[in-house]
Amino acid sequence: MTNSFSILHVAEYLKRLGLKISQVDRSQNTIELTFRGEQGQWHMIAGIHHSGNASKLMLIVPQIGIISEQKRLECLEALLAVNYRIAMGKFGLDLTDGEVRLEESIPLADQKITFEQFRLAFSALVQTVAIYHDLLHRITDGDQSPQEALQACENEFFAQAPDESDFGLTASMAQVTETPLQTTTSQDQEEPPELDVNEVLEEVARLLGRHTE
Repeated sequence: MTNSFSILHVAEYLKRLGLKISQVDRSQNTIELTFRGEQGQWHMIAGIHHSGNASKLMLIVPQIGIISEQKRLECLEALLAVNYRIAMGKFGLDLTDGEVRLEESIPLADQKITFEQFRLAFSALVQTVAIYHDLLHRITDGDQSPQEALQACENEFFAQAPDESDFGLTASMAQVTETPLQTTTSQDQEEPPELDVNEVLEEVARLLGRHTE
């Protein structure tokens, strides 16, 4: 079966959302997005993985945080609680270096995913990062229990959530660039464009409002 759904289709979906893309790598079937907001700067990687006739879309947010020996069990307890709460995505831990990342793997039925399905999955991960970006810090440095840290993250987010009456991302934000297949040095690359996560969250609020109607 021909793998008709490619990373360029994902790029087009992101473009329709009005989002800037830092990098498209056709050789690796990946796209990198860079966000900057109250959460600081963070990245998301979208990729298409083909294996025989099966394909899946991978959405990965690396380096959410680092879990060291300090309050390790409390941090793991909090992440497990979040995994139980959220409908899409899961937090995972790299045991070699303690890196925490957020991931979602979506099997592609008939080798494709619709724009609406992609938009809901993408928005869900953005919202999860926005809510829980400070979770581990609250436990390790703020001396909060896992339950207290979870409650504080959720209360703070929903108290500051964008007004659902203020919709959308502007089309003027859309920009897609394709990198050449050969390796380029960091000096040769321009500073990647960044996304304002608050603007993305306005779109998340709109989607959640539509989804519950």
